[in-house]
Amino acid sequence: MHKKTIPNLLYNKSFSSKSEQIFNLLEILLLWYNFIMTDINKVIMEKAQGGVKLNPDEQRRFLGTFEERVLASCSIEQANETLIRSHFKEMLSSIMKNCRPVIVKISPEVESGNQIFYLKTAKELGCQATIVSSDYQSSPFGLIVHSDHLVQVDDKDMSQQFASLLQPAEKPVKEKRSLWKKWFG
Repeated sequence: MHKKTIPNLLYNKSFSSKSEQIFNLLEILLLWYNFIMTDINKVIMEKAQGGVKLNPDEQRRFLGTFEERVLASCSIEQANETLIRSHFKEMLSSIMKNCRPVIVKISPEVESGNQIFYLKTAKELGCQATIVSSDYQSSPFGLIVHSDHLVQVDDKDMSQQFASLLQPAEKPVKEKRSLWKKWFG
């Protein structure tokens, strides 16, 4: 006997009576219903669990994105310090000159005042910005600046990438001349 699949039931034309035709039609409908419901149940279960994610560990580490999309990053401690905060606008502007679109992800572990500052600054410059959910608390990063496509950045650490901006050149110290040298030479 043939397996009861929709194609086998459709192409079986040797029906002996009208009731057998109706019975086969009902079997087809029942198989179709089971197929659709299985598919719908599978989709519902995937969506309830947050959907299918590629490389979820990497996404948790990089605040919901992939490492190859990251343009710049800094630790939670650095994001809470005034050094990164005071130069964030210049750093983000510099990144935006080289790549579009730019998206800023802010860790929930960053202090709330700093979260709001980074969010506002990114929005002022026309970037998408998000404070990510507590699902990403295990990430070591406080800020992730990324794009929606693959990028090639050698050093993603903000403190290294913008070292010249964060560590200004030292001013030469003027040598104080003594009164004696001023008068006599």
